[in-house]
This record gives sequence, structure tokens and C-alpha cells, in this order.
Amino acid sequence: MKIMLVRHGKTAWNGTGKIQGHSDTALDEIGIEQAKLLAAHCPFEKVDAVYSSDLIRAKTTAEILAEKFNLPVQTMLELREVNFGDWEGRTFSELEKSEPENVEKFFRKPDELKISNAETFFEAQERAMTGLKKIIAAHQPDAQIIVVAHGAITRAILCSVLEIPIRKMWALSQFNTAVNILRCDDGYFTVELINSTAHLQ
Repeated sequence: MKIMLVRHGKTAWNGTGKIQGHSDTALDEIGIEQAKLLAAHCPFEKVDAVYSSDLIRAKTTAEILAEKFNLPVQTMLELREVNFGDWEGRTFSELEKSEPENVEKFFRKPDELKISNAETFFEAQERAMTGLKKIIAAHQPDAQIIVVAHGAITRAILCSVLEIPIRKMWALSQFNTAVNILRCDDGYFTVELINSTAHLQ
């Protein structure tokens, strides 16, 4: 089985540096164009199913991809972005003034970070992997699946399948509409591609 794990296209909040999390922000014009370019230059010629986070920025990206293969988009709460609680809608420059130690932890020690009214990266990783395992169980071993999610949750999935500590999650770049390809053989993962934006060139 091959899974094309995709980060959603650009949003206005991506452009201004606002933390999105569960906030339901839409793709901007650039994000829509990114998704269309990925659909036009999709690495998979055949796709058996398309899954997405239910948040609109991921779902719209998935719909643009699914249209090419005449498939519906199946949304899953498990694929939502990390819930950043009280940080959502704020920028890191704002947070550095009020919570400088937590901002440093976010980038250097995300495994130790606790934000008010938020989930931890470990909780989000467990949620996302539960969703990914459900997808794998629902399809034949030779299926090719598209999964559209978010920057932090995609990093959390990659850390899990590569057995990398969450502390190193930000060492894995994930640009808007970045493509990652995972191969799954009897529950064992091989990562064939990470953070490809060749479709945007």
C-alpha cells in the first residue's frame, strides 16, 4: 500500500504567521492554485480513496485532488491539526512577549510543551496514527491512498513511522501542499518521499 500524505495549501493565516490549529481557516488564492498544480502533477496515476481532515483548508485541498480521480473525500476528525488551544489566532511574535519560555519549548522541546486548553503533541500523534491505521485496515494491501492533513500533524505522523522522537519534529520541513509518500507492508512503513513541492516548480 502507498499513502500520499499531503499538507493543505496556503491560507491567509499562513501568510500572516497566525497559529491555526483547529481554527477553520480557508485556502487563499495561492493555496487553491497550489492544490490545482498538485492535482495536475500528482505522483499517483491511480488512486483508490481520498481522506482528509474535516477542516476546510485540508478538505478543499483534498476535493481538488479527488476531482481528478472522480472520487469523494472522506473526512476524519483524527486527521485534524494539533489543537493549539489559547494560542490559536495569535502569532509567535505576540507570544514571545507573553510566553517566551513556551515559545522556545515549542521549537526546541515540543515534547515538554503544555499550552492552556490545548492537546499535547503526543496526544495529537496518537490520534493521527489511530486514524491512519483505520485507513490502512479499510483497504486492500495494494491500494494507493491520498491523505490530506496539516503541517504539525503530518510531522507527528512522520515522526511515528520513522521512529523519530517528537522533540525532533521541526527538523522535518512541511511546506504548503508538500507531498510525502509512505509505503506500508504488513504494518511496516517505508518513507519514499518527504516534503516534495516539485509540482510547484
